[in-house]
Amino acid sequence: MKKAFSELSHYMDVTWHVIKMAMMTIIEYPSNIAGWLISNPLQFIMGFAIIKFVVESFGEINGWNYGQLAFLYGISVISHALSMIFFVQGWFMGYYVIYGDFDRYLTRPLGVLYQFFFTNINVFGVTDLIPGILVFIYGCAKCEIKITLLFCIQVIVMLIGATLIRGGLYIFLGSTSFYTRSVVDFGQYTQEIMDKTTMYPISMYPESMQFILTYLIPIGWVSFYPVSSLLGISSGICDGLIVPFVTLLIGLVMMLISGAFFTRGLKKYESAGN
Repeated sequence: MKKAFSELSHYMDVTWHVIKMAMMTIIEYPSNIAGWLISNPLQFIMGFAIIKFVVESFGEINGWNYGQLAFLYGISVISHALSMIFFVQGWFMGYYVIYGDFDRYLTRPLGVLYQFFFTNINVFGVTDLIPGILVFIYGCAKCEIKITLLFCIQVIVMLIGATLIRGGLYIFLGSTSFYTRSVVDFGQYTQEIMDKTTMYPISMYPESMQFILTYLIPIGWVSFYPVSSLLGISSGICDGLIVPFVTLLIGLVMMLISGAFFTRGLKKYESAGN
């Protein structure tokens, strides 16, 4: 137990130093971060404005009113931002495989998967948090949600689980590069699909699509099912206070499966070729 705690403390210390270095890098280029602070929030604010236009023009979306959609949209964008901070590197894993960049990780006394993600933290992903948090707060106000300790715990647990689900998908797709030896980027396409399916109620899609997004690719658990439970909307699958914890469980399972797939793929890694 003492050894495990010491190792965990070491990893956390390394992560903290990496974050500090990433922040120092940003400070060196203030105009760059200023551009991100303008462009990133703007794209999500525009997306939210489109939802407002659709609701005002055509009414509720599959029974969801504007406030509920704002709450759903905010949660989705926040989990998106967190996944961009910690797991976006999975999009580019193919380049690391092809050009032999995993060599440096294999020679260090730290887990390879940990190094790949947590020594390349994308601090710019923080700019995505701004519109997500603002829309989430707005959604809470519109839905007249009573902020309690239980509610805060549920939201935090849900966001951790949602981020792990997204991250697990990025790791799994990125790990296919070990087998295909290709730099084809599936992560960005997956992100587009996730954005379109997590920012809207999946109950609006055909039943076949709902089945896929619930049981085969658990995108529905990123926002729709846990948000439905928090708002008291029946999802037809799983309701009640436990749903956010189900999201966390699915996220942990996704990470375990993806981590095992990565570890198996790493054995096929051949370094840089001629």
